[in-house]
Amino acid sequence: MNGKRNIVRSITVICGCIISGVTLVSIPLGCKTASAPDSGFLQESERMTPRRERFPFNRVWVKPGVQKEDYDYMVISPVNTQYLMENTGWKAANPGNMNLEDSARELAQYTEETFRDAFLNDERPGMKLASRPGPRTVVLELAIVELAPSKATLGALRLAAPAFGPAVGIAVGAGSAAAGGRPSAAIEGRLKDGVTGETLLMFADRQEAQMRVVDLKAVTWWGHAKGIIKDWANQCVELAKTPKDYQVKDRMPFTLSPW
Repeated sequence: MNGKRNIVRSITVICGCIISGVTLVSIPLGCKTASAPDSGFLQESERMTPRRERFPFNRVWVKPGVQKEDYDYMVISPVNTQYLMENTGWKAANPGNMNLEDSARELAQYTEETFRDAFLNDERPGMKLASRPGPRTVVLELAIVELAPSKATLGALRLAAPAFGPAVGIAVGAGSAAAGGRPSAAIEGRLKDGVTGETLLMFADRQEAQMRVVDLKAVTWWGHAKGIIKDWANQCVELAKTPKDYQVKDRMPFTLSPW
């Protein structure tokens, strides 16, 4: 009996230490961090503003008068990583590293598949996936525009963190992660009418990677973004399948899952 009590007491102490540690570092709820600079992927991005009563993203713009009920289907386009490679300096900081460009394509494919799976696996009524644009259809276009790995990841892969780029905040973000800050990723997206091509919605978000007790992920320069991308995908599904007065929230900044 005493042995069991000691085990329970030890577990309680460990959990208390973990919780205390999270409290002491004062990590913002939902892993939210400052908005990333505009990449150029979105036109008239200055129209976006925070709308946290509904959207979990840093900034959003919705066309006045657009009604979600007018659309039943969504097409997910191939994900853009051009702005990530060119604008943020990854390509210039690591010249000749073809593996970096190959893995950027893998990142794009992973993001597209994750968003697609999130919609396919959600059984709630509402918007469904389609294979091509058409009436009552929206087209989702996404771009991963920033990645800031940890210092350990950069060292393990022998990569140089970008220290330049047209958007100063991107260089600061990469540098802060390399200096011991939290790894992060940023995304931009837009919804277009499947017939007219008119932009109906734009959003931009930057998230930090969740804290983990043990990290068993394979070391890649974008591996830390997998959980963030899954969250973005699930949030987009929730937005598509909930009323306009429903608040979609951020995730927690800490997880006990090692993968």
